[in-house]
Amino acid sequence: MVIQFIREFHHSVSFRPYEIRMASGQRYVVPHQDFATVSPKGSFVIVFGKNERPHHLSSLLIESVSLLNGHKRKTKKPSA
Repeated sequence: MVIQFIREFHHSVSFRPYEIRMASGQRYVVPHQDFATVSPKGSFVIVFGKNERPHHLSSLLIESVSLLNGHKRKTKKPSA
């Protein structure tokens, strides 16, 4: 479910920066569409950080996704 929201945020016509929060508490900011990609089956997300360092994120460990800059849309991963 969270992967679907990432895809929606990512492919929005008027892209807005968003943040991915992991179960560990780590946060990854996606400032532009070029900084993230979702695998075809949605099993992981790759977010590029500073110096183009890739972070491979398991979709099973993504806790939430939210828009940045005060936008109110927020999603949480449902309990298993």
